[in-house]
Amino acid sequence: MTKAYWIGIVDVKNQDEYKKYADIAGRALIKAGAKILSRGGRIKNLEGKKINRAVIIEFPSMDEAEKFYESEEYQKGLRYLNNDVSERFLNIAEGID
Repeated sequence: MTKAYWIGIVDVKNQDEYKKYADIAGRALIKAGAKILSRGGRIKNLEGKKINRAVIIEFPSMDEAEKFYESEEYQKGLRYLNNDVSERFLNIAEGID
């Protein structure tokens, strides 16, 4: 089975509200067995628009990554996000065997 990766690029506008999402999402990710590779660490911009948060999360497969996004637990966290809290780009990339 080929692993898959969530790649999130986030511009956080309201740290307090974003933290509510991140706390719920983090617990749900750990419970689901996903592996958080990068989440909120230091970022060095080399090209394009500067961002203030990047997230990379490993899943066992594309199907598992998609199922997690649609899960009830993760959707609870998403309720805290809107355009006043953050601007996000989230994609799933298939890994290489």
